[in-house]
Amino acid sequence: MTDYRLDDQLAQALAQLPPEFLSMPDPPANDVRALRDRINYQYTEMGRLAPPVPAGVDREDVSIPVGGDVSLEARWYSKGGARPGSAVVYAHGGGQVAGTLDHYDRRMRVYVAETSVPILSVGYRVAPEGKGQQLSEDVFAGVMWLLEEADRLAVDPTRIAVMGDSGGGGLAASAAVLARDRGITIAQQILLYPMLDDRTTVASSALDPFLAWTAGMNATSWNARADGPASETTSPARLSDARGLAAAYIEVGDLDLLRNESLAYAQKLAAADVPLELHVHPGTPHAYEWLDENAAVTQRALADRYRVLRSL
Repeated sequence: MTDYRLDDQLAQALAQLPPEFLSMPDPPANDVRALRDRINYQYTEMGRLAPPVPAGVDREDVSIPVGGDVSLEARWYSKGGARPGSAVVYAHGGGQVAGTLDHYDRRMRVYVAETSVPILSVGYRVAPEGKGQQLSEDVFAGVMWLLEEADRLAVDPTRIAVMGDSGGGGLAASAAVLARDRGITIAQQILLYPMLDDRTTVASSALDPFLAWTAGMNATSWNARADGPASETTSPARLSDARGLAAAYIEVGDLDLLRNESLAYAQKLAAADVPLELHVHPGTPHAYEWLDENAAVTQRALADRYRVLRSL
């Protein structure tokens, strides 16, 4: 039997983090505030490891109305002079209970700088402030806003993709389902270690030592979002019919709690003849690219993401 092993370069990056980062226990079950504080702290500390912010990317702060007097903050990132016609609606990570547009500002700039494809980063309402399908609807509202602004922004309405990582990956998948059901064209769904299944509540003993996102944290997040029974537009793994969904790119690490649900979702899409590209990266935990962008495995993954974005 071959044991799991953390990638050597990622292990070296972990060693650069403060000791308290590595020794933090799981927050108490269903303590959403403690979980949010932990996630936001981790984003801040991992952000310190990142290379400099790339130049040449413009940002426009926008507001997306979602009914009544409620609107969402969002940011439109574009590269000066680039008009590729394609665009992406991005949902940030954070287990659907944390994460901010600020945490992802640099990452959005990197994607745009590398590909010239503009991105709308949507500040959806995280749980428990956002409940049930509301989070999915917020990301879908980003798609609708981009369609309405397509002429002004020089975007081809048939070349809009949805993209997200972790909790945001699950919301991107949900937005793709909503788009299909409402007759809206989505060019691609790009799902990075996505949070897809509310029923993932345990991890194998072999995998457990490597988990950056644990079963307990996952359960707390899903419980915080719950507003009645889970559905296929809140927990995409429950999807009964995947036919007609947008082509998918799915990426996950083999040391990730969300690996198995990502594989199961990929199989469901493939069985429904949805075009699919799937990557499982060895030695990589959840959110591994935040640890070391220059690690060989990260560079391979980023090259694939950039390729997919350029192909839209």
